[in-house]
Amino acid sequence: MNFTYTSYPNQVYFGKGKTDELPNILKDYSKVMAMGEERWEPHIKKVAKEIGEENLYYFPEIIQHVPQSLVDKAMIKLKGEKPDVLLAFGGGSAVGLAKALALETDIPIIAVPTTYSGSEQTNIWGISTEEGKTTGKSMKVMPKVVVYDPDLTSSLPLSLAVTSGMNAMAHLMEAIYAPNGNPVTRHHALLGVEYIKKGLEILAKEKQLTEEANTDIQFGAYLAGKCLCEVSMSLHHKMAHVLGGSFKLEHSYVHTVLQSFVLKYQWDSLSDEIKTDFRQVLGHNPAHKLQELSGNAGGPTDLKSIGFKIDDIEKAVETVLAKPYENVAPLEKSKLVDMLHHAYEGSLEG
Repeated sequence: MNFTYTSYPNQVYFGKGKTDELPNILKDYSKVMAMGEERWEPHIKKVAKEIGEENLYYFPEIIQHVPQSLVDKAMIKLKGEKPDVLLAFGGGSAVGLAKALALETDIPIIAVPTTYSGSEQTNIWGISTEEGKTTGKSMKVMPKVVVYDPDLTSSLPLSLAVTSGMNAMAHLMEAIYAPNGNPVTRHHALLGVEYIKKGLEILAKEKQLTEEANTDIQFGAYLAGKCLCEVSMSLHHKMAHVLGGSFKLEHSYVHTVLQSFVLKYQWDSLSDEIKTDFRQVLGHNPAHKLQELSGNAGGPTDLKSIGFKIDDIEKAVETVLAKPYENVAPLEKSKLVDMLHHAYEGSLEG
């Protein structure tokens, strides 16, 4: 019991129909700038009708990875509309645009996530240019209020629900053994694993995103975002971002496949206490259980099937090792190459 813990302040509303409380949440603001994909326009227009249509401006353009050109375009509208609050309605891309605007203006964000991304719980921002993606941390971008309404995630396609849920699972996994971890975040991470596991098992059994499965995964994803903000991520996230960024693989697919193999890589370096924690929430063989959760629910279990090429393994490992970072297990090139070969084939044996 010797640790440092930072809690990041925001207010959370969680439950079916919680979006109905948005007009009350927004009552102290005079002008709202809302952003979200056009499919969320009916929800945004409903809020506008209740607070007065002249009090809400809707910006419908959302682009993945938050390109600087889009930020510049939205900023011109912001300066013209002069909002005193930003309403981000959507997944990580909508929240990301709001964060980019808040970074420059200090305007508070109210986030209404419609996926399991977790971005709404972090102070992490990212903006893309032709040169690449710039990221950073700032309390200016930490959403002040987050509204989780399972009604908004209930229509997620099954495949996306699985990989998005497993993406959140990856945040939880690395939070459990984070080098700068603490018992508070670890407790939340273990609870999150339990809920996502339960949700994915229901989804696999019923072959649909039932109300219970959706709510369980969303609650786990909320905790995953919270953990992502509170402690540092290690090998899994570094490797996932390299494979996604350098080799153009779908972000959540990479997270889904990799975590089993990364946990196996880390395993011998974990304390007995951490190993016990993992076994309590995932059973006697946690790495196999993670792969099983994805596979049984129809998600990917190997890198080959998501487009990674075996010839890129060496380059990927070299990129991961180029910038040192803290990790539980020693980072050794030969062992990382072996790990990616196993992940390419989807085999945890050997």
